[in-house]
Amino acid sequence: MKKIIGIIALTALCGSSVPVFAKIALEIFQPFTLVFIRFLLATISLLPFVKQTNELSFENFKKLFSIAFIGALNPILLFIALQTTQASVTPLIYASVPIMSAFYLQSVKKQKITKDQYAGILIGFTGVCIIILLPLITSHQYTPLEMMSGNVLILFASFAFMLYGFYSKSRQVNHAVSPIALTFYFSLVTLLLSAPFALYEVIKEPILYSDIRWTHVVSALEIGIVGTSIFYFLYQYSLKISSAITASLFTYLQPVLTILLAIALLGEKITIPLIIGAALAVYGAGHASRKNNH
Repeated sequence: MKKIIGIIALTALCGSSVPVFAKIALEIFQPFTLVFIRFLLATISLLPFVKQTNELSFENFKKLFSIAFIGALNPILLFIALQTTQASVTPLIYASVPIMSAFYLQSVKKQKITKDQYAGILIGFTGVCIIILLPLITSHQYTPLEMMSGNVLILFASFAFMLYGFYSKSRQVNHAVSPIALTFYFSLVTLLLSAPFALYEVIKEPILYSDIRWTHVVSALEIGIVGTSIFYFLYQYSLKISSAITASLFTYLQPVLTILLAIALLGEKITIPLIIGAALAVYGAGHASRKNNH
């Protein structure tokens, strides 16, 4: 138990930095360009390790393509969304992953959901709705419609992440695929999917190298190596030694770390409604996943 708790905490630490450093990198790079850079770094850094597992083959690429494609929707939608919303709301919306996981188990896997779990789902969903609708009652640098659109995209991204977790767990159990292979092929497929769009962005609006600061470079490196290679490997390893819901519990810890980074590095302000929504989302997620946590 101590081992999985430690891994979940480390996963949260690695993942919490992504929205904040992505916001910094998005000052100069467009979304698909940043996705391409992020997963190019991840693919290169993971390649030596997947070679050691003897799982580097076109057959594995074909076998894992569908899972990787679903997983790729998560970072792509997230980076598009971060252009028009706050980094600090991202982990709060991702706290809905355990809630969606519990609902998925009930509707697809036909696992029974208790009244307490239903209550947790309702509470957590209420919190997520408050966060998504916050732009209607607060003022920011973006318009309310822009922020709400960004928040909704993050919700779809978190749904893709939830499906990616369940399908990855299935491949690990039924096909003996290693965590490092799942992480590598996810990175590779995301890299390939983003490449044509990134090329279009660069041709349409060329990046002026004189505008690139060291903070942009460091941010891109951070989300590529720490926020992708290490984060997704730890998540896949968590899936291997526990359940999909247990592995998603890092979403409870991420909000605090991301919000602290967003305040320190981006100067984002935290409002009372955001705190209320966050508390409901995290509490509801914990309540909803309690009984299914095995």
